[in-house]
Order: sequence, then structure tokens, then C-alpha cells
Amino acid sequence: MIFSDALEAALIASDAPAITDYEFYQLGAKLFAAASWEGSPLSRLPSSWDHTRMRNAQRRLRKRQVIAPDADFLMGMWRVVQSSRSGSAEEIASIADPFCYVSYLSAMERYGLTDRSPEALHLSTPSRPIWNKMRDERIITDGMDKLHASAPSLVRFGFKDKVRRRPVIIHETRHPATPTAISGERTRITDIGRTFADMLDKPALCGGMRHVLDIWENHALSWTDAIIMGINSLNSKIAKVRAGYIFTERLGFEDARIAAWETYAQRGGSRKLDPDSNYVSVFSERWMISINA
Repeated sequence: MIFSDALEAALIASDAPAITDYEFYQLGAKLFAAASWEGSPLSRLPSSWDHTRMRNAQRRLRKRQVIAPDADFLMGMWRVVQSSRSGSAEEIASIADPFCYVSYLSAMERYGLTDRSPEALHLSTPSRPIWNKMRDERIITDGMDKLHASAPSLVRFGFKDKVRRRPVIIHETRHPATPTAISGERTRITDIGRTFADMLDKPALCGGMRHVLDIWENHALSWTDAIIMGINSLNSKIAKVRAGYIFTERLGFEDARIAAWETYAQRGGSRKLDPDSNYVSVFSERWMISINA
């Protein structure tokens, strides 16, 4: 098998709906180093694998209609035409930004927690300094830092208003979650515990506090351990106080890990259960929070 045919076969075997320049270069580098595909030696290998050879290979594969420029991005993203999957907006976004993930109301919908179907896809991505640090670590892990000086960079793609015809809203965060992968996809999403935690940290992005309370009252007791872990992973004192109130005073659930959150209650403050509603004088003595929802 010749090298370009092996590239095509490897792309089809991956069955990814799209591929970035960075990933394409990695794929070619692995094939070049192995000089074989599925046990068969490769012929017509290039003299080396570098940025120029990558572009030449991409031109050949475009002529064969194996790949095509992805219209949702300016450059550096390719549709894999012969993939069996076209890819959802969630998956394409997760390929384009290797550190973003589905979050807030979109994560709630994916887990079946809400009957609302948000028109826009909510994605979270680390703030620029954190993203850059994660990029540098990934490049080293991938072995692309020293041996491949001409390799395309692992870039943070700018998203247009829509991906796969779906509006996209990007939330930058200084406290990114450790997302979980969805089976059979490249899509990443907040785990169930962090999804519940985010509802209390930013309820406006999750359908509003009244909707959040409905979901907690209907589902939270099925996920107590995961939610407690999710709350503890979130750098938000108010989320801990809100969660403590809901667990103990609305759901009647007590746990030593929840009781520990009482240290974040502040007497004499103006904390509210619903940050988007007016303060009311009805409050929780234990959690020192206005019960305004």
C-alpha cells in the first residue's frame, strides 16, 4: 500500500466526522514512523514528514474527495467526507477546541434532566491563560514539541455564530471542569455532579432558579454522591450554601460532607437563593440565605 492510500484508510478507519490540521499531522507522523499500515509495509513514503508534505497529502486527499474544508471554520478544519457520521454541533465543537465541553442547559438536556430544548448550544472553555497551559502540556504529551518543529500548532479555533447550523454560546471559565466523554463520540460534557453544581453557580444559564429547583427536587437524591463531589470541585462558596440549603431544608437529606459547607454561610450578608430575584426577608437560619424563590 502506498503512503497516501494508507492516510486515506487511516482517516476512514477513525470514522471521525472532522479532523484538524494538528490531528492530521499527527496521523501522518505516526504512519511515516511506522512505515506500515495494519501490518503491511508502505511504499512511496515521503523523504520526511513535515508541514509541506502534510499540505501535499491534503491536496491529494481533497482531489479524491476524502476530505473537504469545513465551512463552519475559516481554515485548519476538515470534514472527513467518507466518515459514516456527519457529526453533531457538540462533537464538531469538541474536535475544534480540544478543551471545551458541553455545559449548563445543554448538558442538562443531554442528561435528560430538563424538558427544555435550548436553541443555542452552551459550551464552556478554559480562559486563555489556562487554555494555553493545557495546550503546551498536550503538545508535550503528544510528542509534538521537539521532533516536529514544523508541525501545525494546536490552535483554539474561533467559532462562528453557528456550528452545523446551530447557534453556539461560548463561556470562558477560570475554573474549568474535568469533562467526561460521551461514548461513541468525541463530544465532552460536564459530568452529572458538575452539571448539578453549575445549576446553582449560574442558574440563569440553566433555565432560571425556579427551573433549577424543580430539577433538584425531582432528581438530586438519585445523584447525591456525584453532586457533593461536583459542588466541592467548584470554586463557589454561594453554590455550596445553596446546595446545603436545598439538600437539608428542601430535600431533608443530611450528610457530614454537606454540613461542612455551613462554614461558608455568612451572617448579616445579602446572599440570595435566586441571584436574579429581589431579596426577601424570609431566610434560612442555618444557611443564612434569603429564600427568594
